[in-house]
Amino acid sequence: MEQASFGFSEEVVEETTYSVVQLNSLVSEALRRAQPDEVWVKGEVQNLRRRNGHTYFKLVEKAGQGDRIRGRLDVALFKDDAPKIRKALAEVPGAVLGDDVEVRIKGRVRIYPPTGQYQLVMSGIDPVFTAGRLAANRDRVLQTLAAERLLGANARLELAPVPLRVGLITSAGSAAYHDFVDELLRSPYAWQVGVVDVAVQSAGAAQRIKWALGRLTQLDLDVVVIARGGGSRADLAPFDTELVARAIAAMDVPVFTGVGHEVDRSVADEVAHTACKTPTACAQQLVRQVDEFVGALDVASRRVAARGRQRMVVAGRELDELARRARRSATAAVGREHTRLDRAHRRLDELARRRTVDLGTHLDACARRVAELGRRATRDRRAGLVTRERELVTHAQHHLERAGLRLGRSEGIMRALDPRRVLERGYSITRDADGRVLRSTDGVVAGALVETELAAGRVTSRVETITEEPGD
Repeated sequence: MEQASFGFSEEVVEETTYSVVQLNSLVSEALRRAQPDEVWVKGEVQNLRRRNGHTYFKLVEKAGQGDRIRGRLDVALFKDDAPKIRKALAEVPGAVLGDDVEVRIKGRVRIYPPTGQYQLVMSGIDPVFTAGRLAANRDRVLQTLAAERLLGANARLELAPVPLRVGLITSAGSAAYHDFVDELLRSPYAWQVGVVDVAVQSAGAAQRIKWALGRLTQLDLDVVVIARGGGSRADLAPFDTELVARAIAAMDVPVFTGVGHEVDRSVADEVAHTACKTPTACAQQLVRQVDEFVGALDVASRRVAARGRQRMVVAGRELDELARRARRSATAAVGREHTRLDRAHRRLDELARRRTVDLGTHLDACARRVAELGRRATRDRRAGLVTRERELVTHAQHHLERAGLRLGRSEGIMRALDPRRVLERGYSITRDADGRVLRSTDGVVAGALVETELAAGRVTSRVETITEEPGD
């Protein structure tokens, strides 16, 4: 038989394998070829941070006028391109690059091979667009607040004449904090300052300021101060937000702003009760308020003192005149009273003599009556006591006789129940070695020791035989 052998052969083709960096580089190159030119992109800056001379932030697109983010793009501004950007911004007043600022920037879309991070490498900015968007947004917020009558809501609140209880919103330990607090400490007044420690600039500052205002509503305060030290125009962006403006307008105590800018005026300044240029100016304004009250109080005190002295002089003169009249009237009145007193004394003497005679007679009769009643009461008490004594003795003897009879009967019963009386009649009690009384042969074995108690002693014996009687 012939056998045929067949084998299956397959040509193996090895597929290309990339490292992570190689694949990211390949995608980056493909993206560069697909989009070789720079592109313009607009959006709102968030989470801006600087490291080693480079600037990084996220460019976000929001849905309408709300805060919901529809898209996000990572942006990198390297230090070599930074001077050009700063120069462009400096040429247009009001143009800044900072958090919560809407910008139009230019750059190249790239992927960073080590991490695969998709980002825009920024190379330019449209400062006119940025300044215009800031101004437009500021105008929109002011118009909205004015339509709702919120611009003057906080300003209409009356500031306490002595606003010593202060709520401070700033970064504790910052220059703004020390400028404000040190200015207060230099005054002679007893300030009470409640500090909410939050960063009032950088990403999320608007939300933090709103939260801090909410916390201070839980305290009993006279005024709230929002303080911020010096910085760039971009750092003022949180104070132009509708979020902060509405939070200030909703406060039920006056709000002072001192955001450290001599030229620029923020939306928060427009809504606040009082806008100061710096934290120090806020403190000085509060000190002046208390100074004015103390000064007015001093003036009022001097006026009251002068009016009091005048009234005292007039009252002294009136008192002297009244004293002279009183002395004249008193002399005449005293004479008349002496005459009436003399007549009254004579009348009293006559009545006293008559009453003394009548009273003596009456007292003698009363004394005789009391003596007679005392003698009768004594006799009656003695008779009653003798009768009661006899009754008590008879009752006690009767009870003693009955108690003696009961005691005799009890002694007879006890003697009859005494086990020794039973033993005297010829009976005995047998116990085993443990002292238990034997009532049957159960548990008794031959050879066991038992003790028999008699009327005149005990007998110890050993069991020889056990005889069981039939039961009933």
